[in-house]
Amino acid sequence: MMDKVLGYFGRNMNLRTKLLLLFLALTLLPLSLQGVVNYLHFSQTIDRKTEQFTIDIVRQINTNLNRLLKDFERLSLLPLYDQMMLGILGKYNAPMGSGTWARSDDYLKMKLYTSGQAYDRPEIRGIHLISNSGILFSNLDSLAVNPVWDSRQDDWFAELNGSEGEWRLLPPHEPSYYTGSHEEPYISVAREIRDPGTLQRLGYILIDIRLEAFGQLLSNLNFEQNASLMIVDSKQRLLFERTSAGGLSAYDQLLTHGQLQGYAGNQKVVLDGKPYLYVQNHSSYSGLSVISLTPIVVIQKESGEMLTFTFGFAVLCMAAVAVLAVLLSYRITRPLIRLKHNMIRVEQGDFSQRVAHFSNDEFGQISRGFNRMMEEINRLFNEVFLLGIQEREAELSALQSQINPHFIYNTLESINMMAVRQKHAEVSDMVTALGKLLRYTIDKVDRRVPLQEELAFVQSYVRIQQVRYDGKLEVIYDIDEAITECLIPKLVLQPLVENAVYHGIEGKADGGVIWVSALKFDDELLIIVRDNGKGMAQAEIDELNESIARQPSNEALRCHAGDRLGLNNISQRLRLMYGEGSGLSVDGSPGQGLAVTISIQLQPKGE
Repeated sequence: MMDKVLGYFGRNMNLRTKLLLLFLALTLLPLSLQGVVNYLHFSQTIDRKTEQFTIDIVRQINTNLNRLLKDFERLSLLPLYDQMMLGILGKYNAPMGSGTWARSDDYLKMKLYTSGQAYDRPEIRGIHLISNSGILFSNLDSLAVNPVWDSRQDDWFAELNGSEGEWRLLPPHEPSYYTGSHEEPYISVAREIRDPGTLQRLGYILIDIRLEAFGQLLSNLNFEQNASLMIVDSKQRLLFERTSAGGLSAYDQLLTHGQLQGYAGNQKVVLDGKPYLYVQNHSSYSGLSVISLTPIVVIQKESGEMLTFTFGFAVLCMAAVAVLAVLLSYRITRPLIRLKHNMIRVEQGDFSQRVAHFSNDEFGQISRGFNRMMEEINRLFNEVFLLGIQEREAELSALQSQINPHFIYNTLESINMMAVRQKHAEVSDMVTALGKLLRYTIDKVDRRVPLQEELAFVQSYVRIQQVRYDGKLEVIYDIDEAITECLIPKLVLQPLVENAVYHGIEGKADGGVIWVSALKFDDELLIIVRDNGKGMAQAEIDELNESIARQPSNEALRCHAGDRLGLNNISQRLRLMYGEGSGLSVDGSPGQGLAVTISIQLQPKGE
């Protein structure tokens, strides 16, 4: 049955479809299997690395916590090495609650000492030295703390009394020696102060630490949703907890289930029916434990993202493979399809068909044979067609050669003679000037000419414009005779004069004046074309100079492209012919006209 189905499709499918299905079968199946295997492997690897990353974070937090507490422990030891502090505490050795008051100078000395220890330590709320009689010396103002205080009213006092001089870490509490009614809880490092010689207790030191100091240890951590970190002491009392927005309180959850003491190390736990990764790291130095509680779904989040990425990538690859399969099948069968279509047209009488061939395979050989056959059939037709084209091109070339500059010059001369006979002097002047313009411009434009020839060309142009403006246009020349033979590029002055006429003088009822000056400065030739026209704003001038300094094809030329492109072309020609020391610049102001300056490094004539 399968053989019949395959045979039916094999006989009725065209070659292109067969190739397409073959390519898809050979590529999509291995690609799908590889995607599944890669996902399973990488998802397991990501889960293991995420779990290990959580363990490393908890360990590093505990290390940082030990470093912080050791710093406070060292700070609590400092009074033992200061005889003045020990002497002051020894003065007030009466029983607790006796109502003894300290001398003001002792208060001052103690305040200076504790203030120095707390300086530049924003995490410390207060450093307090308490004598046996309850006198409290602090770095804080007397209004912030009670100078005489009975420590027996606080729960932690009994624990501190039995510490035998060892430091103790007190869980978050609200010390009763603060006078404020809205004091926040603090974590305190405390110890008994004993005389180093007699070991007699002289008092106590308490260092109140803001909870933010512990929060800073976790500030650089990126908490996922519902993840929690907490710090507990050896008695399972909570010192600090940080929970992401909307997350559960890990401490409350573990206490509620009575499981806080039952877990150790790293394991998976279930709270309220949800699985979590429980990671605990205990410090033998401080007795504190850092505990992390992370939902398993968070740990597997990257695996889910990996699945999405793998699926999306597989879809893209399949789409790319499908497109590639279509292109390949079309590419392979295209010569055959093209040959088929051409043969149909030949059957209809069109003998001009050709088949493009770029390969040396069987399709290429068949295509070349077909083309040779068609070329032989059409050879005579092509020869006649080409001869006709060549004949028409020869006629057109002969016609164009009959129209030359001499014809234009002779025509202008005839018009000039007619104007002279009719006594039209202005017409004669304009025709003569126009003839000079044509002779000058038709000649080669890429050679250099003496300055006086370029000035003569400008004068011919000005003569025509003066007639047009009815004598309201005046041009003043100030040329140093010693530099009239200096070579300059052809057709660089006339565009500047034309620009002054159309953009400076045009539209002024009383006409205007244009000054053309040329002078030599050391080895530099300066040519200035200035007008008293409308001028430009300084911002526009700066923009124009920046445009001139750039290449003429710059995007900025789209604005006022005609003016700027002309100036750019002149400046570009000057730089190409004379180097970067030469060029063109514009200066002026609104209502005061413009001045365009050409700078040319002088070269001897004929160079």
